[in-house]
Amino acid sequence: TGTPIAPSDLVLRPMRADDIEVVAALHVASWRTAYRGIFTDAYLDTVAEAERRAHWTRRLAPPVATHTGVVAEQDGMAVGFCYLIADADPARGTLLDNLHVVDGARGAGLGRRLLARAAEEIEARHWPRGLHLWVFEANTGARRFYERHGAGVVDRTVYASADGGANAALCYAWPDSAVLRQP
Repeated sequence: TGTPIAPSDLVLRPMRADDIEVVAALHVASWRTAYRGIFTDAYLDTVAEAERRAHWTRRLAPPVATHTGVVAEQDGMAVGFCYLIADADPARGTLLDNLHVVDGARGAGLGRRLLARAAEEIEARHWPRGLHLWVFEANTGARRFYERHGAGVVDRTVYASADGGANAALCYAWPDSAVLRQP
């Protein structure tokens, strides 16, 4: 686990269109550690960079009013991010489509801070207050993280994965994201 990050050492800022390269690199770095054994090595080592860059280019240029992201920086270096979609599932509320923290910063409280910021963004934008996300069943570290923060499994499916495979995924949800706000 990482060393706890002091609030003064961390900046949480809105994701911008010029963050495409930074966010894509964070996404791939996170996948390479968390998804090793879930996605193929060939995909993670060769295809993922270009595919994630294209993905974030579509997402961030131009911005969409029902989407928002937050980038976490420590000492001027991007170390994590989250991304929300307000209109993905009206029954479950806002979708936390991404929450990624680089390997060296995991366990330091950054994921918790990103969850709290997601709840603040939802409230500030008057988006549906329920919050949900999908996690690969094999991603036990992420599952433990969301369970520790009060999410419960509400659904299960099999996703066609970015690497061309298929993986079982669980939907975790909070009926009201306000429970994630920091005191």
